[in-house]
Amino acid sequence: MWAAMKIDTPSKELLFATVRISNRALGTVGTGFIAHAPIADNLFVPLIVTNRHVLERTDQLVLGFLAKSPETGEPRYGERRDVAINGDTWIGHPDPQVDVAVIPIAGIINAISDLFYRTIPTALMEFTEDEIFIDAVEEITFIGYPSGHQDPFHLTPITRRGISATPIEMPFGGKKMFLVDGSVFGGSSGSPVFLLNEGTYRSGPTTVSAGNRMVLVGIIAASIQQLTDEPVVANYVPHIALARDLDLGIVFNRHAILETIDAYLTRFGQKRVSVANQAG
Repeated sequence: MWAAMKIDTPSKELLFATVRISNRALGTVGTGFIAHAPIADNLFVPLIVTNRHVLERTDQLVLGFLAKSPETGEPRYGERRDVAINGDTWIGHPDPQVDVAVIPIAGIINAISDLFYRTIPTALMEFTEDEIFIDAVEEITFIGYPSGHQDPFHLTPITRRGISATPIEMPFGGKKMFLVDGSVFGGSSGSPVFLLNEGTYRSGPTTVSAGNRMVLVGIIAASIQQLTDEPVVANYVPHIALARDLDLGIVFNRHAILETIDAYLTRFGQKRVSVANQAG
């Protein structure tokens, strides 16, 4: 008999922060991740962050959560809780060219008690260059459902790695994005992108530190099909495709994610506040 995995490290926690999103009209699958934004002391707004193209052109979306045991509070591996929502229950970034959107889920998690999930605090995206050193080339980790795949037995997502292909903090083509060198498939749309180092990490131009580094730097959106006179020609319809020749993925950066969250909060008269050491 196999033993259930203990959720006792940051990387294990991240496995439970994603949601499988099905677009019924298009017959496509994408990824979303659960974030929480603080609006006051001990008061947070939970949201699913994904791409707007994952959510468009349908009257129904299905959010696939892992089930939770009511007795132990632990995940019930292999048992999914599908939650159907209206296809217009989301808000996109104010700039329609920024492929980021959020779905409010406070009503869902308050009404359905047996959903197992972890949330990502917006604090993981709120840092300065003085606080977190980011080099021109970094190993990145992204988590999601490439081509709709997940562990068929446990129903947990797929974790993949690559490297930053352009500097993360330098807007590629003057836009809120950067490129990654990694195999990005349809279904990975909406996957959170992390700098995830456990043990040692580069903490400055000439220094290496012992410990862990985990920050969220962006969200997978598309893959490059070809290069022309334009900076990027990307495939968004019906979902992202494998970049067969270049193997490059487009990532909207953390600033685009935070701006989308703030646009949602502003619409309802709320404001995100910075809270040190937000807990998931």
